[in-house]
Amino acid sequence: MAENCPKCKKSINSKDAIIICNSDDCLKKFHRTCVNIDDAMYDLIQKNPMISFNCDECRNQTPKALSAKLHTIEEKVNKVCNGVNQIQGRMYQQYFQFGNQPVNNLDGKKHPQQNNLIVVGNNCNSDRLQVVCDYGRWVQVGKFATNTSEDDIIEHLAEELKINKNLVKCTKLVKNDANLSQLSYCKFKISIPDYRFNELFNEAIWPSGVMVSPFTPRSQLNQNRI
Repeated sequence: MAENCPKCKKSINSKDAIIICNSDDCLKKFHRTCVNIDDAMYDLIQKNPMISFNCDECRNQTPKALSAKLHTIEEKVNKVCNGVNQIQGRMYQQYFQFGNQPVNNLDGKKHPQQNNLIVVGNNCNSDRLQVVCDYGRWVQVGKFATNTSEDDIIEHLAEELKINKNLVKCTKLVKNDANLSQLSYCKFKISIPDYRFNELFNEAIWPSGVMVSPFTPRSQLNQNRI
């Protein structure tokens, strides 16, 4: 049975140029001309998956309706995450169950197979246990306004990386006798635990224009010049 266009109420034939609302709980089909999509825009939508069409009804949803939709999406994401965690748990369980089975060696005798699995915890928001983390590397980050504080940087990284603030080390690279009012910008020296250090080079966590580079102490720079 042919569908009807919600705009003109006329049936949609297989030869008609149609466009579909991209909202997951809508997916209504419209005649292209009924929603004022010209040839150029229609071709662009068909060729570029990043460009989508949403009908007037979906665009004009109330905040309450949008909140309910976001809640539904959040529930689906949580189900997927729980499923992944369950699968990961079963994989570890099977590894420990079968990974230690005796194996035949060259001498024909069975020897216990050693389990070499190493797991590094990544829950940086837990404050219940005191953990000693390795800090072997630092980055230099700039350019920031001179009134930017070390706490501002720590708060920003804690939010962007979902990491405990106590795990972020930050030092403002300004001389003790420097007059901040005469400086045009300032930089910071930053470090986080080694197992997450590379995340500092993710450009998505920094504001536009911020430059991140490995930090090299002055003493090492002087040695390199000799």
